[in-house]
Amino acid sequence: MTNLTVVIPTLKKYKQGLEYLKNYFKGRPYRIVLVDNSRKNLGFAPAVNKGAKGARTKWLLILNDDIKFYDDNTLERLIKEAEVKKLDALSPTLINPGGRMENVAYKILLNGSIAKGNIKKNDFDGLTAACLLIKTAVFEELGGFDEEFFVSLEDVEFFLRFKKAGYKMGVSSIKVFHNHMTTTSTMGNFKARQDMINWWRLYLKHPDRFKLNLDFIVERLRNVSGFIKASIKS
Repeated sequence: MTNLTVVIPTLKKYKQGLEYLKNYFKGRPYRIVLVDNSRKNLGFAPAVNKGAKGARTKWLLILNDDIKFYDDNTLERLIKEAEVKKLDALSPTLINPGGRMENVAYKILLNGSIAKGNIKKNDFDGLTAACLLIKTAVFEELGGFDEEFFVSLEDVEFFLRFKKAGYKMGVSSIKVFHNHMTTTSTMGNFKARQDMINWWRLYLKHPDRFKLNLDFIVERLRNVSGFIKASIKS
């Protein structure tokens, strides 16, 4: 009996990655839920929530359609590690196309920015949701992702609640390949616009985690600048 539900939101713009995942999971004892946003873009957060609804497995894997696995037993090893370490959420180490490790674990700073977390010292506030193994009961208990965030920072907001509730997370040395920004790179200034809006949403929902001062305002102006630059390019 399967103990894992895999939720894959997709816009079907990255066909190569989607076909790879279909082939990878073919014949495996997992429940695979593909949430197609092609007709109507629900956004990443609502799509994951929709895919996770009704899951009865112990574990849930939230998976981007631009992830590739280096071997056939990656997920079994991740689940075993999470069980042994008694973790409620676990991310593999994400390797980008340049061969470097991505910032899969991060710190949330008072000025409303993200910094690299120290994995060895377990000093971080959240995990990237590109390939996130999490207990289904925990995801449901926390109400899933906040759908107001649509896409961008939904994982940051989720893990603020996750950590506040006392759940445990970790980063595995097990590696997966992440062809980062494959979908959002095709969406013009959309990602930059969401960043600009969602940082304010994050502040309004969790004001205790930020300090509304000049540094915070400067960071928000950087979001505006990023949106303008992305708009010019598009």
